[in-house]
Amino acid sequence: MNTTKTLIVGAGAIGGTLAALMSTAGYQIDVLEVFPGAAEEIAQKGLHLTGARGEKYAYPTVYAGTEALVKKYDYVIICVKYMHLKTVAQNILPYTHEKTLIVGMQNGICTAELAEIVGKDRAVGCMIGFGATKHSSTEIEMTSGGEMFIGMLDGGTTPELETLCKMYNAVLKTQITPCLINKQYSKLIINCCINATAAITGKTLGEILDDKRAQDLFLAIAREGMHIAKAQGISVPKYGLLLDYRLLMLSDAKWYNSVCKLVVKIVGKGKYASVKPSTLQSLLRGEKTEIDIFNGFLARVAKENGVDAPVNSLLTSMIREIENGQREMSADNLDEFKDLI
Repeated sequence: MNTTKTLIVGAGAIGGTLAALMSTAGYQIDVLEVFPGAAEEIAQKGLHLTGARGEKYAYPTVYAGTEALVKKYDYVIICVKYMHLKTVAQNILPYTHEKTLIVGMQNGICTAELAEIVGKDRAVGCMIGFGATKHSSTEIEMTSGGEMFIGMLDGGTTPELETLCKMYNAVLKTQITPCLINKQYSKLIINCCINATAAITGKTLGEILDDKRAQDLFLAIAREGMHIAKAQGISVPKYGLLLDYRLLMLSDAKWYNSVCKLVVKIVGKGKYASVKPSTLQSLLRGEKTEIDIFNGFLARVAKENGVDAPVNSLLTSMIREIENGQREMSADNLDEFKDLI
């Protein structure tokens, strides 16, 4: 058993997957789950993970609140929604020491915000390369694999970060990168595409990507994302084997758009065909979404850099309207983009 002490905050889809895989790999993992009922159920039944990494049963130590914690941790991995990141980071500080690394496991670019609370020398960002769905407090499905990248704001590394990388390799192939924001932007763009398209229609990509309107929207989101990245001097690498966003910037010729749409259909109707992205899952549960870290982030950064982003701006407004009960999820929402694409 590895003696490194690690706390995972939040046993949702991402946190539960990490806890199950790291625990079964021999790491000492504690879980902080703020919902008492869920914490009790995990304590009684353990975590049952299925999917991309096979079937795993894990029985981590579970705490229902910070007041129950009794030690300081070498690593804290925060797996909560973006809007709770800073509060959780602040509350967890008493249970860390001067060399504790605190990881933000949010699907977006928020390492700098984490650093505001814990310090630049302890904040770690991650490009999450896997997908997961939580079916109940104890049942989690790892829906897709991939690779992950971790890094710090200054692009450097430390022995502690290297140890963390070894732990993450128990989950997926993981590398330390000096240019984390580039990797995160690559994931951000695909997240904005799949989350927004699914959220406004209420359908998975496998259900909607035969619709030309959805294909056009997917490409428009990505193109705006690339223009926004270019304005910031960010070089966005490919996501996976097929999604080379840079090619979207080369031409607006009809033949080239047809090629791009084919790639979108292959990716969307393959890897993501039956997956309900997190934004759609939140809307179906009647919860607030993380739109501010997806399309809302692109719209905000575009404005700060003098870039037009009408598609991502409208998507952000639409999803907020759905959250507030002012709009229904429907494929008809795609029609409102015809003059913007």
